[in-house]
Amino acid sequence: MPEHPIEIRYRNFQHMERTFSAERNSLVQRRNHILASVAPTGERITLSRDRILNLSSVEAALPELVPPTEPQARGKDLQVLSYHRKHGSTSALHEKVRAKYPNWRG
Repeated sequence: MPEHPIEIRYRNFQHMERTFSAERNSLVQRRNHILASVAPTGERITLSRDRILNLSSVEAALPELVPPTEPQARGKDLQVLSYHRKHGSTSALHEKVRAKYPNWRG
């Protein structure tokens, strides 16, 4: 059971309504989709925002984005951060770049 649950009501492509219990801290927005870890398995699912029936409450639970006043990783810096996140590794260069973008979440 999630520590901080949020209920997501969803209508799938077959017009069947489903209700998911998701961990509030796992919500991520990617373009027109919401990604979430759902109970009881913790499996990550992707839901189309167009089909979420309680979209306003789900959007309210999304974490705030990095403010635009903070620097955004680009070019080689973004490549280094993305590589090490993907591989779960680090290096001296990664630590140097990470210090420049402490709130980078990729």
